Amino acid sequence: MYQYKDLKTLTKVAAVTLLIYMVVRLLLVAATIWAAQMEPGAEGRAGAFGLVAILAVLLVVTLISNVVIVGMWIYRASANAHTLSDEMTISPGWAVGWYFIPIALLFKPYQAMREIWMASHFRGNWHGEPNPPILAAWWGLWIVVNIIDNVSYRLGDRDANGAPMSGAMLFDAVAAGLNVALCLVLINMMRQIARAQSTAPYEETFA
Repeated sequence: MYQYKDLKTLTKVAAVTLLIYMVVRLLLVAATIWAAQMEPGAEGRAGAFGLVAILAVLLVVTLISNVVIVGMWIYRASANAHTLSDEMTISPGWAVGWYFIPIALLFKPYQAMREIWMASHFRGNWHGEPNPPILAAWWGLWIVVNIIDNVSYRLGDRDANGAPMSGAMLFDAVAAGLNVALCLVLINMMRQIARAQSTAPYEETFA
């Protein structure tokens, strides 16, 4: 039903888009703090908020790009995993789809990624294998970053001068910092899965 396809190129593209998103998010936080600290009527204040607006648009663009490209990567990695193991229980479509289902998104994507990891590294014999620490780190950071982002959104009121309130900026800064770790861990995890899957055609040839 599923056909193996090499993940090398898609992994590289996903890594680049994640790094761009990570950098744009950091720049947006820095620009927002800089603009908020400028006095009303100060020279360059309008330009500073203009920069914030531009970076906010770029952040949305890069976020959408990541949703699409990383989603494609997850689908392909899951499809490959299905060719390597009969123990898979989550389809490639649902490996992506669970991220958009309330409540289920708190645990089902982790289950899907765990199956992808296990099938990629141990093929059909991964019962009893311990969960890799990198998987726990990735999911823990994902949950924490999303919680902080939610808190920041709820605190996202602006003062009389149009600047974000200090509480929201603090949470934005913390989330952006943790997002760096999240992106780097995810890139590392994706590369390890792609590397593990890349040996599959050779194993099949010499089996």
